[in-house]
Amino acid sequence: MKGSTLLCALIVGCAGSNDMGILDAVPVHDVAITVDVPGVCILGGCDPVSAEVHTLTLIRIRNLGPATAFLHACGTQPAFVEQQLVRGAWENVGPAASCAFPSTPIPVAAGDSLRFNAFYASGTRRIGIGIADNPSLSGEEFGASPAFVIR
Repeated sequence: MKGSTLLCALIVGCAGSNDMGILDAVPVHDVAITVDVPGVCILGGCDPVSAEVHTLTLIRIRNLGPATAFLHACGTQPAFVEQQLVRGAWENVGPAASCAFPSTPIPVAAGDSLRFNAFYASGTRRIGIGIADNPSLSGEEFGASPAFVIR
């Protein structure tokens, strides 16, 4: 539970803003998170979830550093947090992050990457995840993608 508490606390972390006033990406431990909108379907099952949650994206997590990074997990998947920009501040979408599945951190080797599909509703959004430089997740930090707009 220590990692979950830390992840929730780090969600309100700070980031710089660009010329448009929208917060930039927050890379940590040399891991970059990007989101392609619209995204390419990589595993099938890529029909819209609903009329509201309609845009397919491709999320990429890339370790650009020289050492293995470790992602906070829920079951066998990264424990992504979705945020929406509301009145200039990032707010979590949905209920508080929790995981009912036994989880071990997901290692991402130096130079390696992971890809996932996800659907999103309209708005300015970003996704993030807890990232550490060790499998115990001590020193875990919140990494976030650049803002992306769903119309």
